[in-house]
Amino acid sequence: MERKDILRNLKVLTDDGMTNAGVLFFAKEPYKYISNSRLRCVYFNDDIRVNILDKKEVDRGIIGNIEFAINYLKELAPVKFVIKGGKRIEYPDYPIDAYREVIVNAVVHRDYFEPAEVAVEKLKNSIVINNPGGLLFEKEKFGRFSFYRNRLIADLLSKTIYMERAGTGIKRIKDFCKNNSNKVEFDFDDFCFFTIISRKEKVTEKVTEKVTENQKIMIREIRKNKQITSLELSKKVRISDRKIKENISKLKQKGLLKRIGPARGGYWEVKR
Repeated sequence: MERKDILRNLKVLTDDGMTNAGVLFFAKEPYKYISNSRLRCVYFNDDIRVNILDKKEVDRGIIGNIEFAINYLKELAPVKFVIKGGKRIEYPDYPIDAYREVIVNAVVHRDYFEPAEVAVEKLKNSIVINNPGGLLFEKEKFGRFSFYRNRLIADLLSKTIYMERAGTGIKRIKDFCKNNSNKVEFDFDDFCFFTIISRKEKVTEKVTEKVTENQKIMIREIRKNKQITSLELSKKVRISDRKIKENISKLKQKGLLKRIGPARGGYWEVKR
């Protein structure tokens, strides 16, 4: 089947050209055609949005924006390792499944005619994700009633690993947060804010160094293949080779990773 036929079957191509959904999914630079296609990620060193440590704006299409935002939070959301009975148990400050679901919801349900961007913010004690566009139904029905503002975008995204057309996203977010001892709040206005507040420190056992979600993935992959290269890790974790090397250096400093032998012919050893 030709590419044009595939795009027509997906309802993103017509005789007049690409639809808005088609542009958001497949254009190299959607911003050239839809000015509000970008996603903004901000890292604050406080809880009042004053001291900005980092800010990124991306325009990689629906999938690319979702993946970037998830990885951005992975880098900033630490995971504690706790030793219990000789076994290592992981305690993430924020459940990845929860903020992944929130990011997807924000991108799918935002109003692309509103002059604003989806914002993913990591504050000192919370994650705040907001999308332009208020509720399309009464507030009392929130979490019990599913309505798609952008049905074609939802249809397309449901064909990926990021979304299920089941209308249970809010319940899953609540369940993920409850299971991880996080408090989650939903607030509505012209924007829809999703806030996940970090759980209080309850761990009293021996705690090892904090590691981020991406560092946890790196450790797992290194355990599988002690001779894995930084380039191979970059593909596994989906971050740049430079970021991989920075994280390797941090893991070494924390005493969690050690290089045995030379760069060529040597191997990694995961400590603890």
